[in-house]
Amino acid sequence: MPTGLHNYLIASLISGVALWRAPALWGGDTQRRALCGTYACYGAALWAKTPIVQGWLAGTPITDLAVLLEHYAGSAAVVCIIIYVAAGYGPPSPSDPLPVVLTRHVARIAPASALVVAIALTTLFLTAVHRSHATYDFVAEHAGEPGAAAYMTLFYLLLGTSCLICGYQWGGATRLAPSRPLRIGLAVLTGAMVLGSAYIVIRTTYIWGAVAFPELRPYGPAVAHSTAVIQLITFVALAAGSSIPTSNTAASRLSAACLLRQLRPLHRDLVAAFPDVAFDRSLRRRSTLASVPLLQIFVDLAMPVEVRLAIRVHAMADVAEQLRHYAPPDLLAAAEDLVANIEEKTFDGRRNAQAAAEGVYLRAALVAFDRGARRAAPSAPLPRKPLVSVEAEARWWRQVQEQYLATRAHQAEKVLDAASAWA
Repeated sequence: MPTGLHNYLIASLISGVALWRAPALWGGDTQRRALCGTYACYGAALWAKTPIVQGWLAGTPITDLAVLLEHYAGSAAVVCIIIYVAAGYGPPSPSDPLPVVLTRHVARIAPASALVVAIALTTLFLTAVHRSHATYDFVAEHAGEPGAAAYMTLFYLLLGTSCLICGYQWGGATRLAPSRPLRIGLAVLTGAMVLGSAYIVIRTTYIWGAVAFPELRPYGPAVAHSTAVIQLITFVALAAGSSIPTSNTAASRLSAACLLRQLRPLHRDLVAAFPDVAFDRSLRRRSTLASVPLLQIFVDLAMPVEVRLAIRVHAMADVAEQLRHYAPPDLLAAAEDLVANIEEKTFDGRRNAQAAAEGVYLRAALVAFDRGARRAAPSAPLPRKPLVSVEAEARWWRQVQEQYLATRAHQAEKVLDAASAWA
């Protein structure tokens, strides 16, 4: 049986999905913005059902104001989700089937229709609903009242329209989904709309049944509790269904974020020697907002993590290119000899020898940079690698960093002196 804790959990879940999709508000298309708006509005509606919000609104002059605000937010969510579904059909075409044409028409009139419904809900709420005291469950405690039944029916009519449109679109798209995660996600979303429709039918049947048959009124709490369970499952399915198709993207972003954090030590040391190659630092020098230390983190987070990882990888590659002017021609060969000697002593064959040699090379080249030993002719560039993605490059740099951090200052100086002697 749902409790206040359940209300907090489901409201937090839907609000979390809205925050996850919030970047679409700035850089996304109409469909992604509408989906984010759907979750934001549903989250607001669910927060209006929590005891803490209801208790806070109980101090206002309008009794049961939380109920009215909940339905306002729910109406806005319906508009957003209908626009989301209509946008999923793409640009209009003369060959569009009738259901698609009807969906687009409903999406065009949805904002105005929701505004009319909101005005009608307000009128019924203030004039036809008996509100002598605040209620915890509106349907259960107003069972048998024609005014409350008309009020809820009007809201359920709007909600049911969205369930029918979304269920039809997602159910049809399930069979045509090109990938398994998308197919599963659409099936879960379709199931959520079926549950939502069942919720509406059960509640509408009961509220009018209680009007026609007063003996049904005592069953209000049981109906409210059972439909609350359906609502809970519906919103969990809605959140899961929209998140499953993006699971691969989420995993990719998490991997990129981990690599970004792990490459911080090597990036810090390299950029400290050549700060001009750091694109993010150049931006901060040219931005008043980004130059404020406490605001830098927000400026960084506004940039996708994949972009930040690419910037970091390219900056390190640029520094390695700059260090060619300080590295003796035989520095990489001397680094390879050191790595071979270490491998022979430790019998550790798990490391990539080439990456380890480049780690030693960078450590020794930075020593040469600190000495100011710039050479007129640069040494040969580091060997090219068949890396086809930013993530692959980042993983390579992580292997390089492992040996870079393990190389002591005296070892780097020894390798540099040996390479200089060969020259």
